[in-house]
Amino acid sequence: MHEQHYPQSSSFQATILCQKDIYVRPDQLLCLVLLFRPRLDIIDIYAGIFSTKLKMRAQDSYFPIFQSPEDMPNLQGRTAIVTGGACGIGGEIARALAIHKCRVIMVNARAKQGTEAVSQIRKEVSQDAAIEWRYCDMTDLIQVQEVFSSLCDELPRLDLCILGSGIDQAHFTTDLHCIDAYFGMMWLGHFYASNLLWPLLRRTSRITGAPAPRVIFEAPGQQRSKSVADDSSSDEEDIRRTAYDAEVCSEIFRRSRTSMILGVRHGLAERIAKRHHDNIYAIAVQPSKALSDASSHPRRDSHWQPSDLCDHVLDTLSKDDHFTVRSSSRIVLYAATSSDVENEYLNGAYLVDVGVSGREKDLAADPSLGPGFWDISERAIKAVVGKDAMVPWDQEWVRSPKDDVSA
Repeated sequence: MHEQHYPQSSSFQATILCQKDIYVRPDQLLCLVLLFRPRLDIIDIYAGIFSTKLKMRAQDSYFPIFQSPEDMPNLQGRTAIVTGGACGIGGEIARALAIHKCRVIMVNARAKQGTEAVSQIRKEVSQDAAIEWRYCDMTDLIQVQEVFSSLCDELPRLDLCILGSGIDQAHFTTDLHCIDAYFGMMWLGHFYASNLLWPLLRRTSRITGAPAPRVIFEAPGQQRSKSVADDSSSDEEDIRRTAYDAEVCSEIFRRSRTSMILGVRHGLAERIAKRHHDNIYAIAVQPSKALSDASSHPRRDSHWQPSDLCDHVLDTLSKDDHFTVRSSSRIVLYAATSSDVENEYLNGAYLVDVGVSGREKDLAADPSLGPGFWDISERAIKAVVGKDAMVPWDQEWVRSPKDDVSA
């Protein structure tokens, strides 16, 4: 009997991501064919298994395999604001929305990135694509007030507010207001922006036939900091300091993410939207969870089977940067456009995958912390911008029969 020899794992420098969704470009499929070409005798074996693996990984996917996000509805006439929209996940989100005819306003603090992103998207989609860029440093609360107050006044409607600006740092630092940079970026600046835009969201929610506006906060799945193992310094004290900084930053990052989830669920959703019977959805999503959990899945280096090789091929393809960004953006686009959000009433939800709600841990799951955290957030903004910084949460609110019943 002819003995089959399967390749060893050392031939594939891949990290097992175990993602349920898969996006493979045609050129990547060609690489796969070339990979199997020397072994024509096993192509038939692997072809069926590879096809099955694709279906298994894509069975919960929101978008079809090998295609652009075509399951998204036509967004003609709608308007979206995307912070951090000039690169990475934000850039992919802005691109997808523009493809589906949505007017997109990207907001970030790097002019060159912003203008290049607009140019690239128009080149790819259409020169007439309704996409523009605004400058704003989300850690500068005074600037946030100026930019988003202006947007609230000039825009006729706002259907999507996707708040995804983030920072990538290896050491603890504060912003220009002496506030922890993680907290200031991930929650405080975006919270203030949502306050300034809420009257416009309310007006949009009353447009006949318009879907409910959505405010989406992105919570990155992991703190991206310098690894101690990658430190080239031979000084033992420097290494210890790096390890300490990484531990401190990681803890601060987790707390900032917890604060964001707490503020979305027990603040915007419970305290504002539900209390005022607003047809507005506030959602927290974690677009990079699948990537951050990669190390929890061990590699299998013995007793190789054909299915193991197919897994490693798919995992190798998924290391492509374009794939990673597009895959991570899908959960955000799902939260922004899927009818599931209204059908299943996902107001205040914390989504970690397409159609999958995450479980808040510890403080984020404690509703008793909501009022205090809300008060601290508002006081921090007023301390920087002024006592009249916050727009009244009942502005543009119209009493409905539901309010009379609840009263």
